[in-house]
Amino acid sequence: MKQRNTGYVRVLLVVLAVVILLVFINRGAKHVHHDTWLPSSYNPVGAGSMAFFETLQDLHWPVERWRDPLSRLDRYGSGNTLIITRSRTGAPPVTFTDQEQELLLDWTRKGNTLVLLGAMADWDDTRDLLRAAGFGVPEKAPNVDMLWRVLRTQAEESVEIPAAPGSGFSGTLVLPKTEPLPPISVEGTRVLFGQARNAFLVSVPYGGGRVICGTSDRLLSNTWLARGDNLAAVLALLAPKGQPPHHLFFEESHHGFSAVYAMVHLLDQPGVRFAGMLSLLGALAFFASSLVRFGPVIPLQPPQGRSTLEFVDSIADLYLRADLRNDTMQYLFAETHQQVLQRLNLPPTASHELISTRLEQAHPHLAKWKKLAQRFDSNDYVQGLPPAGWLRVAKDLIEIKTAMA
Repeated sequence: MKQRNTGYVRVLLVVLAVVILLVFINRGAKHVHHDTWLPSSYNPVGAGSMAFFETLQDLHWPVERWRDPLSRLDRYGSGNTLIITRSRTGAPPVTFTDQEQELLLDWTRKGNTLVLLGAMADWDDTRDLLRAAGFGVPEKAPNVDMLWRVLRTQAEESVEIPAAPGSGFSGTLVLPKTEPLPPISVEGTRVLFGQARNAFLVSVPYGGGRVICGTSDRLLSNTWLARGDNLAAVLALLAPKGQPPHHLFFEESHHGFSAVYAMVHLLDQPGVRFAGMLSLLGALAFFASSLVRFGPVIPLQPPQGRSTLEFVDSIADLYLRADLRNDTMQYLFAETHQQVLQRLNLPPTASHELISTRLEQAHPHLAKWKKLAQRFDSNDYVQGLPPAGWLRVAKDLIEIKTAMA
């Protein structure tokens, strides 16, 4: 047992050392982000766009990941770009409310660029954005289940889409097989890649700004960005005059997993991380210490019952108070009487003579029950009873009660 306790103590010390080390590692205010879930725009998996995001950073573009309310976009003025992608796979997206749609459209009118890439026509909220930009889409989205979305996207058959004549772009986009954009008849619309009736990437004027719509969100993905002229075309698209936007935002709060984003944002706070580490330290210390027993073993139940005179001594202190003494003795007699009846299997109306006879046959060493009962047949059974006699009656009753237990 001693060796076992020593092993527990060593494990406890190792756990404490590891937790303290983690606390010091995470004590800094600057924390490196390692987002690995979909559908974050900063994601190293094939469907993510970590490569494009870091490429823009290497080119010193003012690129950011936007997770704040859309009403805060106005503080940056005009000349900015917001990229919204909608994948056919992954968790269902967080829909844009009517108010958020109005904020986006109003922000675009003020001289900004809204980029919509992916399955915008498959979701009701983004269909409203397409309809506001001038695309001819039905009122209701097609009923496409999630399994079909996955199967349709998993088909990695590629298709080459040439630049449209007179668009100012050259080369081809290489994308997974996808459907063209819905028809649009807004004056000033430029088809950038594809043909007039089968457009895959277009630029639509909208007030003082523009809406760029692409049929595939994989245009920015790590898997497809390096294929064909995808990277060069996207850079030219976002900087049409050779100048990048004042701010380029990747909108992420409506991709899905919004609760995860909020939780990660909370855990990014150094104080919250430090408090969490301290809580973990306390929990591990409590758990490890509960495996170790300190001090001698104290059994819950004592090996022997209470001494007979222990209770008698306690009630002897009540002798000076006649009211409590009488009540105590009456209660003790009634409880002993009930226990004797149950043990001897006698009816409640059994006489003292019958009880005494049965009790003497079963336990001849116990006090005479009839003699005790006669004392309680009178209301003044304790009157004039000296302390020794009163204690003897209590002792006899307790012995009988203990034997019947």
